[in-house]
Amino acid sequence: MEKISIVIPCYNMEKLVAKCISSIKNQSYTNFEAIFVDDGSQDSTEKVIKENIKDDERMKYVYKENGGLSSARNFGLEISTGKYICFIDSDDYIDKDYLMELYNNLIENDSDISICYFYRVYDKKTELNKVKEGFYNLVRFPAAWNKLYKTSLFKENDISFPLGKWYEDLGTFPKLLMKSKKISIVKKPLYYYIQHSSSIMHTYDDRIYQIYDITETNEDFAKKNDIFNKYYDELEYINVYHILVGTVYRSSFRDDFNADTIKEMVNYVNEKYPNWHENKGIKQLPLFYRIYLKALHHNQYGLIIFLLKTLNSKINVS
Repeated sequence: MEKISIVIPCYNMEKLVAKCISSIKNQSYTNFEAIFVDDGSQDSTEKVIKENIKDDERMKYVYKENGGLSSARNFGLEISTGKYICFIDSDDYIDKDYLMELYNNLIENDSDISICYFYRVYDKKTELNKVKEGFYNLVRFPAAWNKLYKTSLFKENDISFPLGKWYEDLGTFPKLLMKSKKISIVKKPLYYYIQHSSSIMHTYDDRIYQIYDITETNEDFAKKNDIFNKYYDELEYINVYHILVGTVYRSSFRDDFNADTIKEMVNYVNEKYPNWHENKGIKQLPLFYRIYLKALHHNQYGLIIFLLKTLNSKINVS
């Protein structure tokens, strides 16, 4: 079995990283290196990691000055030595067969990326999330984790995580998809994704508008590699789903959220993709999203504001 590199960025995770380490130690697939990248933690993260990995030579601790999640992942990617690579967030944990299932699936299907189902773990419940095949489905949730990649995908195509930006996964995964010949799915939940009430999905911060920079990095990558026309529909869909759905929703948590807020985002997408409302990926969305996007296309902003404010009042992420 080929070596798999596991990159685990860590920042102030003294209370949660031990469970992550334990789940990696207990993997049925044993030929791996686990790289714990301490991104300038200010608590006892270093002590906890070193204490828990001291008896396992497959695991290493490295320290770097704080630079953010992307910086830590890129650092781990740069020093990795495995033919395959995966990323695990230090507050999450994995099933004992996580590596084995992803590896076998990738090899048996001759894939470039192997992806598994996952659980969202809340305080009082656990929710199963399935993964569907196809570019349109995959980019809706472009997390770096729950996936095993050929390391060459990153290194041969000069792909890394964008520094200093939110949506770092969205600025990376579509590029990997565009350069992959085949993606295969493990239809088992093997990754445990811990949910926090401070999730970007349920808060407002001006940094949500970095989404514009992120979508443009994907488009610039496609143009640089002369595949923009090939992936025009897919890139258009990323704007539709992540700006017109995701960012409009996040903007609704603003105190001054109004029609002008929505109109600004619609105009942005209209300028780049004037026929976005005809994108074929929209047909694969649930009915609510299709109705919502139709209303958006027809400038029914009052209705959209009412729906989003009503939805916000009912949110409970516990």
